Amino acid sequence: MNYLCRASAYLNSVTATVNSLCGMVLSDELRENVEAQYKIAVTINGLEQATSEFIIGMELDAELPNAVVINKRKFIKINERLITHLEKIQLQGYNMEKLITTLKLETQTLKEEISFF
Repeated sequence: MNYLCRASAYLNSVTATVNSLCGMVLSDELRENVEAQYKIAVTINGLEQATSEFIIGMELDAELPNAVVINKRKFIKINERLITHLEKIQLQGYNMEKLITTLKLETQTLKEEISFF
C-alpha cells in the first residue's frame, strides 16, 4: 500500500475514532458522569488538533485535498453535536464554557480552512 493510501486511511480512521468518542460522550451510560464526558471531549479536541498539525506538516492538503476536506467537514459535524450537548450540560450548572469556546473556535477554523479549497 502506498503512502497516500495509508495517509487517506489514517484520516478515515482518526475521523471514525473521533466520531466514536463523541458517541461515548452522548451515550446514556455516561449521562450522569460529567467528568468522564469532559475528559473524552478534551481528548476529541486534542485528536482534532493533532490531525490538523499532521495534515499541515505532511502537506496532505496538497496531496489529498478531497480527503482532507471530508475529514474537516466530519470534524465540524462532530464538534457541532458535541457543542450542543455540552451547552445542555452547562445549563445544569456545570462549567463547560472554556471547552465549548475552544470547540467553537476549532469549528470556525475548520470552516475557514475548507473555504481555501
